[in-house]
Amino acid sequence: MIWGKKLGSLATAFFGAGVFFCAQMHGISTTSAAELPSQNIPAEISADTLTYDQERGIVTARGAVEIKQGERTLSADEVRYHVVEGRVFASGDVILIEPNGQVFFAEKVEFDDQLRDGFIDQVKVLFTDQSRLSADSAERSENRYVVLRNGTFSPCRLCRDDPEKAPLWQIRAKEVTHDQEEKTVEYENAWLEIFGVPVLYTPYFKHPDPTVERQSGLLAPSIGGGDNLGFTFELPYFWAIDDTKDFTFTPLVTTKQSVVLGGEYRQLFQNGALSIAGSGTVADRETESGETKNDQFRGHIDATGRFDLDATWRTGFDIRATTDDTYLRLYDFSADRTLTNRLFLEGFHGRSYSSANAFAYQGLRDTDENKEFPIVVPSLNYNFVGQPDAWSGRFDFDVGTRTITRIQGRDNTRLSFDGGYDLPLTGLFGDIYTLKANVQAQAYWTDGVDPGNPDVNPSDDQGSDVTGRFLPQFGFDWRLPFIQENEGWQQLLEPRFQVVAAPSFGNPDEIPNEDSVGFELDDANLFELNRFPGLDVADAGSRIDYGLSWHGSWDGGTAAEAFFGQSYQFIEADDDIFPDGSGVGDAFSDFVGRVQFSPLEAFNLQYRFRLDEDSLDPQRSEIEAQFSVPAFTFDVEYLFANNQATSTEFEDREELNFSLSSQLTENWSAFGSHRRDLEQGRALSWSLGMGYEDECITIDGVFRRRFFDDREIEPENTFFLQINFKHLGGLQSS
Repeated sequence: MIWGKKLGSLATAFFGAGVFFCAQMHGISTTSAAELPSQNIPAEISADTLTYDQERGIVTARGAVEIKQGERTLSADEVRYHVVEGRVFASGDVILIEPNGQVFFAEKVEFDDQLRDGFIDQVKVLFTDQSRLSADSAERSENRYVVLRNGTFSPCRLCRDDPEKAPLWQIRAKEVTHDQEEKTVEYENAWLEIFGVPVLYTPYFKHPDPTVERQSGLLAPSIGGGDNLGFTFELPYFWAIDDTKDFTFTPLVTTKQSVVLGGEYRQLFQNGALSIAGSGTVADRETESGETKNDQFRGHIDATGRFDLDATWRTGFDIRATTDDTYLRLYDFSADRTLTNRLFLEGFHGRSYSSANAFAYQGLRDTDENKEFPIVVPSLNYNFVGQPDAWSGRFDFDVGTRTITRIQGRDNTRLSFDGGYDLPLTGLFGDIYTLKANVQAQAYWTDGVDPGNPDVNPSDDQGSDVTGRFLPQFGFDWRLPFIQENEGWQQLLEPRFQVVAAPSFGNPDEIPNEDSVGFELDDANLFELNRFPGLDVADAGSRIDYGLSWHGSWDGGTAAEAFFGQSYQFIEADDDIFPDGSGVGDAFSDFVGRVQFSPLEAFNLQYRFRLDEDSLDPQRSEIEAQFSVPAFTFDVEYLFANNQATSTEFEDREELNFSLSSQLTENWSAFGSHRRDLEQGRALSWSLGMGYEDECITIDGVFRRRFFDDREIEPENTFFLQINFKHLGGLQSS
């Protein structure tokens, strides 16, 4: 039947396939089929009228013509297929919807029956992200290239009140080539227009089309300047090696120093990921003594890997190193003061956990002696958490070994066991008891330790030694919750006390303290059997811990809670065990507690404190407050620490840090921050910034003042401006 053959060819011409169709003529449905040589995709055609001129070999569909095949749809006022010439013509509000979501609009189109060559008049392309590409005319060739004459591209939305008004920015070019296979858009003789005003000309320009998420090419350049580096220019290049690998090459040109070559390689595997970043340059460097050394190699490496071996085990590494203390901060790679290198293997077995680790560190403070930093190889640990038994009790234990060596200073190997049993019980009055039993047992092989001397590199060490400890602990923890239900609110009041029985010995002077140096009593560790963070110091001696907690909640969402507690040591603790300023030392410890208040879902206030047991003077205070609504977010952090412990880096500290960010309008935002040392009465840093963001452009401007001074890094003002054009990249200055 000739109708089926001709209409099937019409569908083939537009969509490259078609064997079935349905034609609606004046509201009457007619169905026919044709067997085409190489296609087997159903096509459906509908139109008000459908005619075939056998003498001229022309099939014509008129009036609300719509052709559907698969996920592709063509609509027009009229479609004509010239069978002999093998040409297809469509006119009148032509709309072609591609399977990838792109939409083509045109006044008229002309294609061959293979859709490889053709002409489009007054074409407009709407991409899936609402970006638009338009031109006076376009030619399509090889089913790949679309060459547009007098073309314009923009991802910016048009003004609703005046669609003819120029968008925020657009690119206008004499010729635009869209490579649909490579997914790139190329421009010749192009102008970047801002609100319709030409501001930047380029004879040639190329960028990925809006369907591309990842493609090789230049990234946004950055322009900056400073006292140390002078004028700087950075132009990164991104190389998408394949679907799983990429490399970003980032050269940094400075006027006062040499070029810095930086880069980052990333790769995804089926079972993990790898990232290797680094940089290097030959530049001047200021030493700790203030001497300037010329033409020194300076650089860094930062590599991370994570790999799943199976459902239980995974391995990985972190490698971080730099040639000198100030390089990372000077070139703005990182503000870290200690670099941690780690190689690990870990396994998760239900509730239990196994790990093997190796650690090495690099300190970047001017007081750090890296030859005295520990090298931990190996650190092996197995943590077992048992299932509840018939009485709801549970066993758990940690067993492990750790070896620490130093280039200069003491070395030691520890073999440890720390395990116990907890049995919870409920009394007749709803009170909750927990019986606890725990044992610590450690054996140490040491070299270069001066007993009782915390110095890691003592001048009078005692050579090699073998020592250890065995410390049993028994605890009785009691709580009695009082719950009150009221109309609209409820509260919980819970007194708690704990008795811990243990011998007062267990900390030989020959045991070096490596993992429990920074101890401080607080509300989180008050009721722990061993309040120290590690195992090198045991919390020996008998004591009573007691406290009172309260929690209230209201139907409107308001919530509040408070805790206040203290510890009493039956035998006053040895000063060598608890450092000065830790809150433990006399028979009565300092008071510790916290208060948290949330009157609204958007507001939260928390206060944690430690008060002197005699004078109630604050020894440590931490206040955090946050208020967040859609219009703005306000954060305040206050810290006061009366630190007198010789193991801590700082003495008295009192700092205030606050930040404010606000969404001024749908597109405009602003923020500011300030950090101040109240103890010394000086600012540490402050910043102000504003930003604009819409669907096609992002603008951020920040001004910072930093008062930090460390050798060649001096206090400075910095200004950062970043402008990113969607799909094009951008320009940033600092």
